[in-house]
Amino acid sequence: MIHSYLALLASGGMWLMTNAQAAVNPSVTGDIPMVLSYAVQPVHHFNQQLQQATRAKASWTTSPESISQHFVGKDYELIKAQEHNGNVITYNLRPSTDQHPQLLLILSLDKHRQGWKVSKAGLSWRCQNDNFYGTNNCQLTKPQP
Repeated sequence: MIHSYLALLASGGMWLMTNAQAAVNPSVTGDIPMVLSYAVQPVHHFNQQLQQATRAKASWTTSPESISQHFVGKDYELIKAQEHNGNVITYNLRPSTDQHPQLLLILSLDKHRQGWKVSKAGLSWRCQNDNFYGTNNCQLTKPQP
C-alpha cells in the first residue's frame, strides 16, 4: 500500500519541511529527507516481539533509537530521531547498491505505560538522479560482466 508521507505523520501533527540536499545526503545535513510517498510496512509481528522482549527486560527495548535499529537491521544507519508530543520518529537510511536504490525506513514509535510500540512504518527509496524519496520505479545500473 502506497501513501503520501505527510499523511503518515499528519495524525501526530508532524509536518515535513526539507531541501534537496537533505534528500541527497541527509546524514550530512541533519535535515529530514524529502519524502513524497512511502510503502506501508507491517508492524504487528514486531510489536509482539517487542512486547515480549520488554517483559523480559531486554536492553534494546529501553530507547526508541535501539528499538528502531532492531526493527530495521544492521544494514541501516539511524540518521535522525525526532520527538514530538511523546512520539518519536526515526529516519533510517540504507546506502544504495548496484541492485537496490538508497532506502529510507521511517518509524513512528509511541510510549505507553508498558513500554514502546511501533505505531507506523514506511519505506521509501531514492532513485539515482532524484532529489526525493518515493515509491517510483528506478532504473538501476546493471553490473558490468
